[in-house]
Amino acid sequence: MNKPKKAGKVHRLRRYDIDRRFTVITFLAAALLACLPAQAQMTKREFHTDLSAWNQTRLTESPATGSADLELDLTTLTLSWEVHFTGLISKPIAASLHGPSQPGANGLAFIDLAPDGIVSPLKGSAVVTEAEVQYLLAGWTYVNITTDRWPYGEIRGQVDVGPRN
Repeated sequence: MNKPKKAGKVHRLRRYDIDRRFTVITFLAAALLACLPAQAQMTKREFHTDLSAWNQTRLTESPATGSADLELDLTTLTLSWEVHFTGLISKPIAASLHGPSQPGANGLAFIDLAPDGIVSPLKGSAVVTEAEVQYLLAGWTYVNITTDRWPYGEIRGQVDVGPRN
């Protein structure tokens, strides 16, 4: 006489089949994604910040505003930027990328964003170190534009990971 099958064994078999199918599908999807040309886009990171006097660590009264868009190529460690600003009260002295620095703190300038003069828009690129890449990815960098009247910075913006919204 045949013994009736237990419901638990059938349930486990079905669950095993589902788990196995899920594993196979996941593996195939990962293999397909690895072959797509979108892989090249994964080697670049975009950053953005809005510049204003409100972001300075010292009291600065200025109507000036601006923005900075940066792109980091992780394969060559090349950082490219475009910085726009308007309404500065006095003549600009320097525009630079500072770090490491959390929001509200000061860091050292490590990239001159205006090696050819300070006229908006500022465009350029530079090779960065592994440490500077980590500062960027952690959000520990800021763009600062200093002027004659505000030598510590007239407008500033903490750099965020991600493109302009």
